[in-house]
Amino acid sequence: MPLAWWVEEGAANLGFEPQRELLDKIREWLPTGAAVLLSADRFYGTVELLRYVQRMGWQYRFRLKSNFSVDTGQGELTTTGELAAGCRERYLPQVTLFAEGVPTAIGILHEPGHPEPWIIAMDCPPTRARVLDYGLRWGIEPLFSDLKSRGFELAESHLEQAKRLDKMLLIMALALHWCVRVGWKDQLERPTPLEKKA
Repeated sequence: MPLAWWVEEGAANLGFEPQRELLDKIREWLPTGAAVLLSADRFYGTVELLRYVQRMGWQYRFRLKSNFSVDTGQGELTTTGELAAGCRERYLPQVTLFAEGVPTAIGILHEPGHPEPWIIAMDCPPTRARVLDYGLRWGIEPLFSDLKSRGFELAESHLEQAKRLDKMLLIMALALHWCVRVGWKDQLERPTPLEKKA
């Protein structure tokens, strides 16, 4: 369920400044001492975002592109892709990323049947389970599908103005909330045979 969103006009990649503004706003809403795990796709894993979450003391799981430079402390610089090449699992508790040398841990997992490995930067000693934490963000993907191609067909609205798009998202969030509530109530009151087994 979308609880908050930010609509901005401009290029698809807005850079870190709008991300920082959004994260600062979300920080204001969080209760004091709230634990945060920020998960980001490989298009958002940047030096600035990594430094931001480290400064905030947040947990993080950032999928990395395969062309980021890495210093493992055991020889020459390499790339995240070279670290992942030919291995099914690899865990590096202390590396530095990017030319700026940002410290982090990296977990690499390439499961059978998947075309690419997950190369995940994280705030803690890497393990298989912690790499798989990144999978929590996949709950967002069905939401995007519901708002776009599989449900409300947002692209078909042809809205281009940010204010109008923002209002449309509010309407869709309320509609989605209503759909989920009705479905949940129906599941409780009239479960299917499969739901009864669960």
